[in-house]
Amino acid sequence: MELPPYTYTDASGSPQGSLVELLAKVAADAGYTYTAESAPARRLFQGVVDGQYDLFIGIKTPEAFQGTTLASKSVIANIELRAWGIGGTPAFKAKEDLAGKQVIVLTGYSYGGWRTYMDDPANGVQLIEARTPEQALQLLTAGRAPLLLQYALPMARALKAQPAPDVQSTLISSLDCHFVVSLKRPDSAALVAKLDASYEKLKAAGALP
Repeated sequence: MELPPYTYTDASGSPQGSLVELLAKVAADAGYTYTAESAPARRLFQGVVDGQYDLFIGIKTPEAFQGTTLASKSVIANIELRAWGIGGTPAFKAKEDLAGKQVIVLTGYSYGGWRTYMDDPANGVQLIEARTPEQALQLLTAGRAPLLLQYALPMARALKAQPAPDVQSTLISSLDCHFVVSLKRPDSAALVAKLDASYEKLKAAGALP
């Protein structure tokens, strides 16, 4: 999915990013070959559930993954989710603080399961969707909504390209990334175990970031 610098699609249509590179090393050590593919988040998640995709590298928290996948014990990366605002640090501690507010979000992101809360009409969250972090930042600085939910590294890149000195943030959550394997694979448990073992071996040897 498009979450640079972790995972993204380059100009030629090929999946790239630090997690893609990490997977290449771990899979080679574990003795697996694979084909990497980019897909919109919702289609990707459903594809893992249906068995169209064997493996996802990222968060294990999407609702669709519960009871349909196995996740590695190893945490292969950590992603910070932050609330961003203009001219002051957003006062924000839990998803319930979003009730009745206008919020800018990225299309297709589950935000660690929070999107379900935001989509519930009973909570009164008014969503303004953006397709890219850069577009989301533009909406925030233009005053379309007082709050933007975004992951730290993509936002840092957007701010580097479009400096906005008054933008400040509050840490909402720290999301762990895993190897997430579809239970549609008959050998799902063995695959996860081998990936875990190879990851830990390479990490201990200093061969991974």
